[in-house]
Amino acid sequence: MRLCLTRRASNDTTSLTRDHCRVILDMGNKVNEAAESHEVLDAGNFNFVQVSRAYLKEWRALTRKSPIASEILMYLVENMGRTTNAVVCSYTTLMEVTAVSRASVARAVKLLKDDRWIEAIKIGNATAYCVNASAFWQAARNQKKYAIFQATVIASSTEQDNDFIEKSKQQLRYIPFVGEKNDRAIVGDDLLPPPDQTDLDLN
Repeated sequence: MRLCLTRRASNDTTSLTRDHCRVILDMGNKVNEAAESHEVLDAGNFNFVQVSRAYLKEWRALTRKSPIASEILMYLVENMGRTTNAVVCSYTTLMEVTAVSRASVARAVKLLKDDRWIEAIKIGNATAYCVNASAFWQAARNQKKYAIFQATVIASSTEQDNDFIEKSKQQLRYIPFVGEKNDRAIVGDDLLPPPDQTDLDLN
């Protein structure tokens, strides 16, 4: 079997033999294998966090300057979203993690923001901390999403109501479906004909 390509201008016929076809197929298979291996590598690195070598020196300097700030940064990196580099976390949680006062946490967070390790985004009464993606990242660069739309949320048990565990076991309020008990669902805004007399209760 031969696969032929014809050039009309010169009426020359170039034939691709079976050997040529095998070469092309082998090249295609190698491309597919490379793509599959890349997907496997990305899946295998799911729990890995990559660190830019250029920031290692700055990281050491941060640790010397403020061990609390370095610990908070590592905690945020540990829990940040894979494609957002963001995490919603309260001061209370950071106080529990670091075992320091609120004032110490506030100073450490301010240092991280001033040195551009993190960026704080207000979400109502909560705050999302976005870790500098040039220093730490997990997903590929082209998979980054805006942290304002998605972030990992860490909730501390000490910030909840005393009975929140029991409430979490309870089912939410049941909302009946329109179609139950032979109810007729009306879809659209078309005018309906007047009801039959038999449908009216005139008593």
